[in-house]
Amino acid sequence: MQSVDFMSISRETQRLIIHPTREEDFVAIRDGLKGQKVQQNKYDDEELKLANIYTETFCKNNVDTLIQYAKGDKAYLFRTFKKEDGSYIGGVIIKTILRKNFQWAEVGYWLLNQYWGNGYGSEMLKLAIDVAFKELCFHRLEAHINLDNIDSQKIAEAAGMKLECIRKGFIFEYDTWTDNMVYVINNTD
Repeated sequence: MQSVDFMSISRETQRLIIHPTREEDFVAIRDGLKGQKVQQNKYDDEELKLANIYTETFCKNNVDTLIQYAKGDKAYLFRTFKKEDGSYIGGVIIKTILRKNFQWAEVGYWLLNQYWGNGYGSEMLKLAIDVAFKELCFHRLEAHINLDNIDSQKIAEAAGMKLECIRKGFIFEYDTWTDNMVYVINNTD
């Protein structure tokens, strides 16, 4: 893979823009996190927890860490903002990277709950998939989704991902080994 200037990567649609976390995003991210509704479901907890610890120092350290992850081809995190007013609405992470003959990665995504139901999730995921294939040179992306996370399944499907299989006891979370649906997309699809 060629060296990529991670911090210069950006994609946009009529409504959204995604790019790596930047220090100047601090206020928008903090305000978005603090503007969340009460927890809507069990998958909604991580961003709610972040609202209480997201300080300017945390943001700077986060940016530095993410740059190092990208330089090491370990993970790429993109924040998503509404184009019209710069509001932070969520993000996409490309991680668990396997290169060589595979060129494979896992993709994860989240949307702050005050923005649910507007089609933003699939829109930002499509942008990140485009970056993953065209700039980061991946061949395959997988999303690992809990069986009862219907909204996440809909986002993956709307972004062009297809259900490939169910992995039994795939990940330890919520104090138990959980099954995950594996949604995939290849750069040849």
